[in-house]
Amino acid sequence: MKKKTSLFKRIVSVFDKYIVIPITRIVLRITRLFDSSSHWFETFLSKQTTLLFLSLFLALGLYIFVDSKLLAYNNRSAEVFRDQKVEVLYDDERFALEGVPETADITLMGNKADLYIARQQQANHSVTIDLNNITEPGTYEVELKYNSGDLKSIETSVNPSKTTVVVHAKQTENRNLTYSVINTNHLDSTISVEKVTLNIDQVFISGAGYKVDQVAIVEALIDVDKLKSKKSGKQTFEDITLRAYDADGNVVDVEISYKVKPVAEVTLSSSSRTVPLNFVIDKALPFGKAIESYTFSRDTVTVYGSKEALDTLATEGIDIKFDASNLTKDYSGTVEIPMPNGITKMDTNRVDIDIKVTSSVSSSDYNLTIKVDKLNEPDGYHVGPNSDADVEVLIRPTCAEKVCKALSSADLEVYIDLSSLAGKKEGVYELPVQVRPRTANARLTTFVISPEKVKVKLMRD
Repeated sequence: MKKKTSLFKRIVSVFDKYIVIPITRIVLRITRLFDSSSHWFETFLSKQTTLLFLSLFLALGLYIFVDSKLLAYNNRSAEVFRDQKVEVLYDDERFALEGVPETADITLMGNKADLYIARQQQANHSVTIDLNNITEPGTYEVELKYNSGDLKSIETSVNPSKTTVVVHAKQTENRNLTYSVINTNHLDSTISVEKVTLNIDQVFISGAGYKVDQVAIVEALIDVDKLKSKKSGKQTFEDITLRAYDADGNVVDVEISYKVKPVAEVTLSSSSRTVPLNFVIDKALPFGKAIESYTFSRDTVTVYGSKEALDTLATEGIDIKFDASNLTKDYSGTVEIPMPNGITKMDTNRVDIDIKVTSSVSSSDYNLTIKVDKLNEPDGYHVGPNSDADVEVLIRPTCAEKVCKALSSADLEVYIDLSSLAGKKEGVYELPVQVRPRTANARLTTFVISPEKVKVKLMRD
């Protein structure tokens, strides 16, 4: 109790010392200015009650004054608008720019009410770089300016406040437009893109000269995720992204424009085909061994994909390559079916196989003499054998005796590929002879070709 009383006395003492006594002194000084006729006023002011109320009113007034100043101070605030788009004012028909930031951060400082209004009107504000006074290419350091509209009382700062802009003379060229279909793996595995047709085949690219020179290809990207329908059928696709790439496949930053907006007609299909499976020896068997026969658990597989791929596989089938380098005895197991190009789904991706191994034979009784075919003859040229010796070759097979006895020239395609002669001068050229098996028997056989090369005469039509 004594402690509480003592604390109270201390508070009264402080109040008396720093408020009552100073105010009393002020009052006394004022009263001395009056004559004796103002004795009643002095008596009034000297009353303890009057002094207490007067002190209270002065203290309250001082509190309100200070608090109002603090309120005004606390009412100021700051707001940061991040990633504001930068608009550049320049002659875009003559110049191409580098070094312009796409966005800038804006800091606004001012009254909270003004900042609230600024936040609501943010879409009407802008960050600009004014290059309208630039008439020649070059490098310029320019300021970024922020227009806060009618809110002139707000202080603003832009980050970055300045930037270095390189101004190039604009160069424009027209380029062929190709297309690329992306995200095809997002389609159902039974659906494939059968055909894409663009309504235009050329666009214009514009930019700094060195960048225009870098462009190797311009592509229209057909994103299957943006298709209206992912079911079989034909549809029009307009949401096309145009990209320019250099020779290494990197995107080149140039403007791409066109006279007619590119539109694609996209055809999706759900084509399928049952195709044969081919057994192909990938690596030769150990010396003296050969495969007499093999049996798949199934001879065909149903595949889904593009029409072109299905048409090719319908005649050629799918090759299943088997490493036979360690095959010395009969074998039973499972092999993987490779997914061919253009195929999106197969009804199975593996098949069981039984292989019967026997001894190999190589006898002149089974040798075959086959005429050499020509493939890929160059346009505008005629290719013929240089001599009668170059018309046909001798094929010496090594295989299981049962296979060799059944082997005939119809099982093999013997040919030379003339595509390497495109652009060559007229004359005589030597080309390697190649053998392609057409049947299961031929795929179980290894061959020695004699001669390995033939000479041909290249002549203009």
